[in-house]
Amino acid sequence: MWVTLAIVCVLVFLIWSLTGRRKGLPPGPTCYPIIGNVGLIKPSEAVKDHRRLRKIYGDFYSLMIFHRPVIFIHGLHNIRELLVKHGDVFSDRPKVFPSEVLAKRKGLAWSSGSLWKEQRTFALTTMRKFGFGRRCLQSQVMEEVDCLMEEFEKYEGQPFDIREQLKTSVSNVICSLLFGKRFDYEDAKFKRLLNLFNTLIAVLNFSSPAFIFPELASFKIFNFDKAAPIIKALNDFVAEKVEEHRKNFDENNINDYIDAYIAEQKRRTSEINTTFTDEQLAGSVRDFFTAGTETTSLTLRWALLYLIHYPEIQEQLKKDIDSVIGQGQPNMEHKEQLPRVEVFLLEVQRVANILPLNLPHTTSEDIWYKGYIFPKGAVMFFLIDSVLSDPEIFPEPAKFNPQRFLDENGKLSVEKKEKVTAFSTGRRMCLGEPLAKMELFLFLTRVLQRFDVKPENPDCLPSLKGTFGATNATKPFKLRLVKR
Repeated sequence: MWVTLAIVCVLVFLIWSLTGRRKGLPPGPTCYPIIGNVGLIKPSEAVKDHRRLRKIYGDFYSLMIFHRPVIFIHGLHNIRELLVKHGDVFSDRPKVFPSEVLAKRKGLAWSSGSLWKEQRTFALTTMRKFGFGRRCLQSQVMEEVDCLMEEFEKYEGQPFDIREQLKTSVSNVICSLLFGKRFDYEDAKFKRLLNLFNTLIAVLNFSSPAFIFPELASFKIFNFDKAAPIIKALNDFVAEKVEEHRKNFDENNINDYIDAYIAEQKRRTSEINTTFTDEQLAGSVRDFFTAGTETTSLTLRWALLYLIHYPEIQEQLKKDIDSVIGQGQPNMEHKEQLPRVEVFLLEVQRVANILPLNLPHTTSEDIWYKGYIFPKGAVMFFLIDSVLSDPEIFPEPAKFNPQRFLDENGKLSVEKKEKVTAFSTGRRMCLGEPLAKMELFLFLTRVLQRFDVKPENPDCLPSLKGTFGATNATKPFKLRLVKR
């Protein structure tokens, strides 16, 4: 009997030690044997749950997902301190579902180490040559914007769901840089790809145990099994475009990112361990395509939704645009003359809170900070939500108030603008931030030049509550764009 009891005690101790919180980790809720804190965070309510945990444990806490620690970091100072000042340590990606299953440690978003550094440098240098993030690209963006306006006019003020048209238009900007071509709004293959992409974004919830443990992805209960065929379709689409470029490659006529990458591959043929592989090319193109499609189009949907809810703000923005631009073509030189348009977009980015948990990070080595250990390989989330909803930075954070970004002279407050960390910060901040900001300004000003943005039903406005998956998306809604 005593032997049996001793064995049971040893087993319980071993199980507890494997699933308990390691000494030195940030505090957190009590861990249960084997499962740790699995089930504590409801995926659809992750933002609310993390705000609650912050009130209990402070800016740092940890959850045990089975035996794996997941650390959550809150607060602008902490996020900047770790991601900027200690960026050399905190710039890797952990082993999670997207990095291991979807990206297989390739591409730009989910790779790490020397491969990521070399590929990121090449990607930034190359895309800048094609105007990425520079004002010379705005004429190309405006061409796409005007194609979208023509598409909108077809509805003649009737209600419609704007998501598909916005995604196609925004995606076409990045497609022009990647593939050297745009896609027609009625292109069946491209429409199917974007629809699949919508499903992928909805499926990938960062708070799911299957996200932390890719081995669980095959269990249907987590829905992650739906991601594999979608990624295959996306990879097939990219592979087809790359093959077309290889067949027509002309070293004297480099038109887009794929051309430039193939040229770099040919230049490095003598290197034995080059990172410029076909898999890396496909991964980089896929990451640019997905990032350049989702976040900007989603931000614009939120912007239109807030214009519906705040018609008085919409009217003021239209007056400003009419006064400064009239019916002429908007350009980035107008941005400084339209501070209310810029602060409206800043407030949309803040309140919409598109990527509240941020993409996960890990450390390349054990590091101590403020008395806590951040172990090498642990999953870490730097919560953008903790900045965007911080009442000390943004008083009454739940209130939609673009005026908060204006100073006493009606000018944009640069200090407050810099605290909108919607694109993250540090070495892993979004590569496409300059392009996204250009698109947001040019798309919005053109829409307000041409249309009155109205709800489908004035007596029943669409919800401002988001749906949380990989992003905080708007619920489906219809609007009417009435020609001015």
